[in-house]
Amino acid sequence: MKLQPLQVYKFKQVLRITLMWVFIGVVLELHNAINYNPETGNYFFYPHFGETMLEHLLITAVGPLMGGILFGSLIIFYLREKLKTSSYSKKLLTHSVIYIVAVFICVATVGFIAALNDNTTNQFIEKLYAAIINLRVMRLMFDWYFIVIITIFLLDVSEKYGQGILRKTLLGKYHTARKEVRVFMFLDLKSSTTIAERIGEDAYFNMLKLFYSLANEAIVNSKGEIYQYVGDEVIVSWTEADAISEANGLNCFYKIKEAVTTASDEFNKRYGVTPDFKAAIHAGRVATGEIGLVKKDIVYSGDVLNATARMVALCNHYKADLLISDMLFEKLKTNSNYQFQYVDSPDLRGKQAKLGLYSVTKKITPSHNHK
Repeated sequence: MKLQPLQVYKFKQVLRITLMWVFIGVVLELHNAINYNPETGNYFFYPHFGETMLEHLLITAVGPLMGGILFGSLIIFYLREKLKTSSYSKKLLTHSVIYIVAVFICVATVGFIAALNDNTTNQFIEKLYAAIINLRVMRLMFDWYFIVIITIFLLDVSEKYGQGILRKTLLGKYHTARKEVRVFMFLDLKSSTTIAERIGEDAYFNMLKLFYSLANEAIVNSKGEIYQYVGDEVIVSWTEADAISEANGLNCFYKIKEAVTTASDEFNKRYGVTPDFKAAIHAGRVATGEIGLVKKDIVYSGDVLNATARMVALCNHYKADLLISDMLFEKLKTNSNYQFQYVDSPDLRGKQAKLGLYSVTKKITPSHNHK
């Protein structure tokens, strides 16, 4: 079974956590194993486990490896979703309790392996006790508690920036403006003002949260990146290659539609309405970079953004749920899953050249009844 991009992304997150923890674990063990002899004035390595420093590092790396795989998987695949609406203090408390259990299991495992490799004549239970109940272990638990908290913080920051943006920012890719061709989808809820007035501001806000939550998975699974939330509008961005490949830009719109339709009973039960939406997709060259001093942000600047905003405003006029530009039509017109219909080439405010618009509908695959 082929994994969805969102699942691949989560597995990569677990892998990054595991590799980071193993690396930090090795560095900590090297640091803790360096000792100083005041009589000789020399530094020396003292392997706590095993006969050599290599054996010591291999044995102690088992704990971070287990913690990264097990605890990392628990965080990414369960806790992030479960606690996404919780306060930071509740997240901290929950992760702290789970951390104590996880670290105890990891420490006990490392101690068990160390006891098996202990060549002294003591009883096995004495070797195990000595390996896990000591000041060294208490110090490591203290160190790893802060490592786990920092990991949770970095995950929160990464989600705040958006998928892959934090890594690129740390590498300095946005410190100076760079030009690239991007594809943008402006997705806007229909009759948002009417719905908000009818159900109230609080209920409407919660409805938006549920809608965006459903949209997020569809966007990631379509290899898109969320650029901005603007009220009841979400702006999605792709590289040109990702948007055109397998028609991900078009697939994203219909995956969101499918997710909302599936959750229609929940929407109706909670808010008395199932949200409907329209969208426009366009491509063009933009300048990308980091701006701001007190509050920094990654922004795209270019005519394509203004044009796409004008296009989505025309959806109601042309009675279309999804409009794309002629530029994208030329690259996607051979796709057999969608039907394209030329609409118009209107004068868009702020643009000198006219832009051809096409409506897009997904072809219905006929079902076959087997007797």
